[in-house]
Amino acid sequence: MRAILVAAWRFSVENLVYDIISWVGLTICIGAFFIKDVLWLRLATLIGCSLLFVYYSHIAIPQGVISNLLVLLINAYYLVRFASARRKAISDGKISSPASSVLTTEN
Repeated sequence: MRAILVAAWRFSVENLVYDIISWVGLTICIGAFFIKDVLWLRLATLIGCSLLFVYYSHIAIPQGVISNLLVLLINAYYLVRFASARRKAISDGKISSPASSVLTTEN
């Protein structure tokens, strides 16, 4: 009897953890609609969809897994493009590097 109670408790705690993961992911994804900066928007969506992907994988809902994986991959692709464009702009001298702008002060 004790083994059954321990197993039921572990199952409920595990489900609670996944429920928390899903609520945090959903909150981040909904909150992303209020972000105006494209970089932060994509980062928030990437994090939110990653959490929802974990949740839908756990509860075995293929539509949730596939849709969140696609949104995750799309955002990751555009973040990589953004980073490479930024690196190219820094190397071309079109914008200052973040390290040098932090070290300089304006009087």
